[in-house]
Amino acid sequence: MTAGGPPPPPPPEQPPAYGGGQQYPPPQYLPPQAPAYPVGAYYAGPARGPAPGLGYAGFWIRFVALLIDGIIVGIPLAILFFAAEASALTTYRDCVDTAISTGTLANACLSPFLGSIGPFELLGLAVQVLYFTLLWSRFGGTLGQRLLGLHVVDAATGKNIGFGRALGRFIGYVVSAICLYIGLIWAAFDPRKQGWHDKMASTFVVRKV
Repeated sequence: MTAGGPPPPPPPEQPPAYGGGQQYPPPQYLPPQAPAYPVGAYYAGPARGPAPGLGYAGFWIRFVALLIDGIIVGIPLAILFFAAEASALTTYRDCVDTAISTGTLANACLSPFLGSIGPFELLGLAVQVLYFTLLWSRFGGTLGQRLLGLHVVDAATGKNIGFGRALGRFIGYVVSAICLYIGLIWAAFDPRKQGWHDKMASTFVVRKV
């Protein structure tokens, strides 16, 4: 300092160090917020699949698989039927020829022939029950389904269903077919491609995507 001169300017103020005399407001921890997904639009869309890499099998590919199964089951049954009922068919044909030549009604010719069809229908039903239930429960799908890459799974676990669940699914399939096939066509409009038999048995039909 020089004598008689002005005093020197004060030094600039330094910001107080952390923990100094100045009081800082305590940090406020806010609870985590849920992400702002458009919930309405998210759930309004169709479900694409039950798990990554899997999609719900659509109506038409399931229809083709059913046609394949019908051929696999139906052709052996038809061969067995004509082999077992060859004599009944011959008798029916002779009876109809006689009725036509004599000008009488041929309705009576059907009685013995229809009487032999009943047990065969029961056999055909038993074959279908075993075919579908065993393949659904043991291998996850019928031959037609597996040929097209389809798999019947438990809707809750994604695993193969048991024999009891497969039997219930077949019963639901019969009910769906009896009701003018509405229960089967339902899979074409359901978001998860479930027919009535799928809903009754709590199953999905899935395929790799």
